[in-house]
Amino acid sequence: MQLARIRRVGLAKVVAAGVRRYNGVSLSVRRILSRPHYAILVSGRLAGWIGYEWRRPGICEIAHLSVLPCFRRRKLGQRATARVLALMRRAGGRRVYARVRRANYAPQCILRRFGFQRVGGGHILYFARSL
Repeated sequence: MQLARIRRVGLAKVVAAGVRRYNGVSLSVRRILSRPHYAILVSGRLAGWIGYEWRRPGICEIAHLSVLPCFRRRKLGQRATARVLALMRRAGGRRVYARVRRANYAPQCILRRFGFQRVGGGHILYFARSL
C-alpha cells in the first residue's frame, strides 16, 4: 500500500466523486488539492482516500476516509489512518478528531483501535484523542 498526496486535477476529480458517493459529502476539487488529501494506492491502482484538515492551531480532523469495495478487508484503512496520524503529529498536531456516520461501523472500529474515544454525537458520531 502506498499513500500519495493528491496533486493532479484528474485524480482529485475522481476522489471528489468518490467522496460524494461513499461519504455522502460534497467536496470541491480545489479543497482536495489545497489540503492534505491522499490517495491510497495498491499496485498503482486507486484503492481509496484519506485526508486531514486543520481546524485550529494544533487541532486536526481526519477527513473522508474511504476504501473502495473491491479493496476492503485488507486493513488498508487502518494502515492509512496510522500514516496520517504520524503525518499530523510531525506537522505539529496535538489533538485529532473524526466524524463518522452512526451506521458506518468500519471506521468506528479503526478509530477505536487507535485509542479514539467517542465524545458525542447523534446521527454523526464524534471521536477524539491526543496525538
